Amino acid sequence: MALTNDHVEAAVRAYADTCESLARAATTGRARRGPRGAVLAISGAPVASLNAIISPALEPDADEIADLADSAKEAGFPWSIQVRGEPTPLVTEVAAAHGLTRRNAMPLMIRWPDEGPPPQSDHGALRVRAVPADQLGAYTRLLEDGFEAPHGTFEVMASPSLAEMPGITFYLAEVDGVPVGTGMASVSEDLLGIFNITTLPRYRRRGYGRALTLEIAREGYVAGATTAYLYASKMGARVYESAGFRTEEHLTAISA
Repeated sequence: MALTNDHVEAAVRAYADTCESLARAATTGRARRGPRGAVLAISGAPVASLNAIISPALEPDADEIADLADSAKEAGFPWSIQVRGEPTPLVTEVAAAHGLTRRNAMPLMIRWPDEGPPPQSDHGALRVRAVPADQLGAYTRLLEDGFEAPHGTFEVMASPSLAEMPGITFYLAEVDGVPVGTGMASVSEDLLGIFNITTLPRYRRRGYGRALTLEIAREGYVAGATTAYLYASKMGARVYESAGFRTEEHLTAISA
């Protein structure tokens, strides 16, 4: 597993900030920030990765995480602790005290400015459009289909207020007007975070995921971003590599 790199800390902090903002805007969400910058972001969704303590620091403060962990547990949802690289023994001890022992490594992939502006997608049939606030409920249902999750899993993220957040855009990918995938962008100064990239099961292996990622990146660069980042699944890493993203480090999520 790759070690952590301090030159990517800005991207990790942007990721934590986005999670915090989304949690505050979600219908059942709440958020809190520790004195050293760790973020507690509770969306209220029944998914551990969406109710998380995220430490962007190269050396996480176990005491800060322990303090936030009490609030995370009280919220009553599945939750996780997310740290860069391998958890320290003290962080591991805090997690285990709350029954969190399962680890999942998520590669942080970055598209650096020297890659140049993202090219326009050559997938002529694919159209990518922003989702207005009144269609966010339909978007979350498609997101559930893309992740093959039970309907209702992301219901708390369907609040129209999320679509009104500065810098946040939700996207649908469509072919001949038929939805085939989803995505989300978070632009903060020169950083573009890409989230929620899915392709519906019956439309996979046609290049739609790569084309959607490039189109979201292109729009983010038009909005002023010069560097794009995302956290990938192991299965999706090759797709993002083909779009100019490179793995820089890993985020370890510890859950029950």
